[in-house]
Amino acid sequence: MAQEEDKKTKLILLLRSPTEGGIDQYHKTLESEGCNPVSVPVLKFNFINIDEYTDRLSKYTSYHSIVFTSQQAVKATQEVIQSWNEGKQSELIKSLTCYVVGKATAKTARQLGFSPNGEDSGNADTLCDCILLERDKSEERPILFPCSNIRKDTIIERLCSKGVPVEELNVYETVHRDDITDEIKRLVDKYGKPFAVVFFSPSGVQALKKKNLLQILRSSKMIAFGPSTHAELEKESMEVFGTAEKPDPQSLLAVLRR
Repeated sequence: MAQEEDKKTKLILLLRSPTEGGIDQYHKTLESEGCNPVSVPVLKFNFINIDEYTDRLSKYTSYHSIVFTSQQAVKATQEVIQSWNEGKQSELIKSLTCYVVGKATAKTARQLGFSPNGEDSGNADTLCDCILLERDKSEERPILFPCSNIRKDTIIERLCSKGVPVEELNVYETVHRDDITDEIKRLVDKYGKPFAVVFFSPSGVQALKKKNLLQILRSSKMIAFGPSTHAELEKESMEVFGTAEKPDPQSLLAVLRR
């Protein structure tokens, strides 16, 4: 770690939902360094356009592949196909080439039965490189892209600029939690200011801005996952201590060890 202070005192505030029903790899990795990681979700998610998504997934043979850039998009897919018979689910999963950003999204996709490609890509731009490299130039069927209502344009712009058709559909909306201020203030009262605050998405930056929490946490080290989150912090005049190259615990640890 960068400073000589007692590692046991280092509160690492992770702006994310903790892992459910298993070992949280972020917590395990940080605790192995003597840190005190606390995960606090700043966002909540609601499924939307499920009827339309059901219609599109029912026509899965019309698509070459499906792209998931978040676990929530996978969960929306599960929401649709869980009522299908096992044979139909299996045919959809076998028919569509699956691309993902990050190991957490890959894990969720595997749990649904997909064999995801691109999990080592740290962001959507790198994933596009993977898709363009692997996609047969003679393939005409579009890519299905279930996403958030506040998704970035990277996937659409990169792939469409290369002549790859993409059909996007907002399948979940991202909403800021109303009670996040009280929860973070309770943490600060209990542990003091965090040694580091880790932002996993641009929407996490905006959620804290909306509640005037960025200024309260300004003295902590600001860590971003990916270039978009880094840019969002800089846009709010926040000094970025470091940016994790990939959305995984080891990349975060590499930043903290600087």
